[in-house]
Amino acid sequence: MKRTAPLALGMFAIGLDAFILSGLLPGMADSFDVSLAAVAQVVTGFTFAFALSSPLLAVATARLGRKKLALYALAIFAAANAASALAPSLWVMVVVRVLAGAIGGVYSPAAIGTAVQLVPPAQQGRALSTIMSGLSVSTILGVPVGVLVGTQVGWRAALWVVVGVIVLAMVAIAVFVPSVGATPTPGLKDRFAVLGDGRVLVRMVVMFLYGIAQMGLVYTFLPEILKDSAGISTKSLPVYLLIAGVASFIGNALAGSRLDKGTSPKIMLGTALTAVAVILAAFPYGAFNAVAAAVVILLWGFAVAHVQLPLQYQLMRIVPEHTSIVVSLLNSALYLGTAAGAALGGAVLAGASTTALTWTGTGIIVLALAVSAATKQGAAPQAAPAAAPAGGRPQNSEAPVDA
Repeated sequence: MKRTAPLALGMFAIGLDAFILSGLLPGMADSFDVSLAAVAQVVTGFTFAFALSSPLLAVATARLGRKKLALYALAIFAAANAASALAPSLWVMVVVRVLAGAIGGVYSPAAIGTAVQLVPPAQQGRALSTIMSGLSVSTILGVPVGVLVGTQVGWRAALWVVVGVIVLAMVAIAVFVPSVGATPTPGLKDRFAVLGDGRVLVRMVVMFLYGIAQMGLVYTFLPEILKDSAGISTKSLPVYLLIAGVASFIGNALAGSRLDKGTSPKIMLGTALTAVAVILAAFPYGAFNAVAAAVVILLWGFAVAHVQLPLQYQLMRIVPEHTSIVVSLLNSALYLGTAAGAALGGAVLAGASTTALTWTGTGIIVLALAVSAATKQGAAPQAAPAAAPAGGRPQNSEAPVDA
């Protein structure tokens, strides 16, 4: 997988930039002399643009070679992050973060399109796993280190670190990744036609609600939540992010193993959402000091790792001929939810305490659980089939009814 590792480095840079901001918001608020609720629009702009750009720009750039597109995307992404580090005001910052989010949504499908052409079909699963590991590593190591840099020498320096990682990824891709041509790309009509299947749509709704609560309301404002509940300083935040990242990494590995051994994805999802709801409700009271906060963060990181994987697993079983499309739409649903949650969280925080954030998140997770439990079968969509993944089912295979 030596030829795909540089692509994973690019994914690491995307993930680092997407999640590092939660620990930098207090510093940005002080720098721009605005409230934390106002500066949260930086996260909203990035995630909203990321969610919309993936399906739209994937069609617009379909004729470009995948390696070339990946390099173009990273170059613009680096420029947007450099502009972010130099932003003189909040509104300039929001504009350049929208640009960064939009182009960030282009890189992921470009990297995946490159990887699947570089390896034989029997190794495509490993290739995709290698690329997506970049996101996992960015959460476990990159985000805490980036936040540490931000708290020690300022949020602008942290963004320059992101620029450096992007440039390093560009050099590695240019040198070690062979050129590949463009891949067949479904049009917008085909991409959204799968939502005509009620089984697909309901899982998009669950992911959207989860994004609002988990990523938008909680993760975005985690520094303030920990400060209010346990007196955790911003400088100590990297330790807690590291705990959450490691717990999430372990939980993700265990979830995948359990699914392979026959655990019902619906039961896993329901259990995980229930656990997340309980943890969020108890967060302001259970995380009453530094040690207790570490325990709560550990449980939280482990629980959230069991949400996205069973959703993806269910979708791949329901419409195996449209795997690439539904996974892309699921990611868009997550980022749309994150954008909406950050905006909602800013409004909640402006008029209430961080306890209201976690309780609002709890209510939304409970709603997601109810939607998931009420899942009904839907008619199969009439969309042009996308290329099935390696080892996938033929187009006309029947999806299990209990998916």
